[in-house]
Amino acid sequence: MKLSDCTILWNREVSPGYYHMGLESPERYTSAMPGQFVMLKAEKAGTLLRRPFSIHDVTTKDGKTIVELLYKVVGPNTRVYGQMKDGEVLSMLGPLGNRFSEPEAGETTFLAGGGIGIAPMLLLARRMVAAGANPADHTVFIGGRSDEDVLAEEAFRTLGFPVVVTTDDGSAGEKGRITEPMARLLEEKNPARVYACGPHPMLVGIAELMKGHPALCELSLEIIMACGMGACMGCVVESSGADEPYKHVCIDGPVFDARSIKV
Repeated sequence: MKLSDCTILWNREVSPGYYHMGLESPERYTSAMPGQFVMLKAEKAGTLLRRPFSIHDVTTKDGKTIVELLYKVVGPNTRVYGQMKDGEVLSMLGPLGNRFSEPEAGETTFLAGGGIGIAPMLLLARRMVAAGANPADHTVFIGGRSDEDVLAEEAFRTLGFPVVVTTDDGSAGEKGRITEPMARLLEEKNPARVYACGPHPMLVGIAELMKGHPALCELSLEIIMACGMGACMGCVVESSGADEPYKHVCIDGPVFDARSIKV
């Protein structure tokens, strides 16, 4: 974990209110793990606290290490990030947090993301392919309120992953909750691991769906963080174990075995 000044290479709006940013970053980020995040600070934002962003992807081009972020503008602070231009500099702390586990040879998996929760799944998918996984053996589920909230679909299809899309209003893919097609395919695909990130109700639904199933279910929690290092106690989540009543999302997570926390 180190602090670095990183230059914006691009910052594009990919859907109303959603942005895809590429940052020229130190070479050490090539070893960033799927599920980890960074804390960003823009001087023009005028705030003391940094903001957490999932690492969406890490690529290399023309000798540059590029950390890619997929984020949503939700308030005045993130609105500043959405307005930043190529060549501007951000202060980035990271990589932070733990990671998703890696599937073993022959295992099938589900990767599920709701809205901006799809962000950490692309790096996971890319690392799986790099490790020799056959994308056709795995399934990506992307959910959103409407078609405007369905993100990164083409990136997963380009990698060769089957993609199932659901929207609340039926404007893209299947109308309904993301857990509905997951439940239908659970017996057919029999995944050994399920990875999920998204709104809290979605994670509750997936955790309930996977109860009693032998698959490892890992949830990446979306939560407001102030420091990202476990100092402020602002991102605690209730543990399911009696010996440790609470866990920090920033240092114990953001990825948790669904059985280890109370969602």
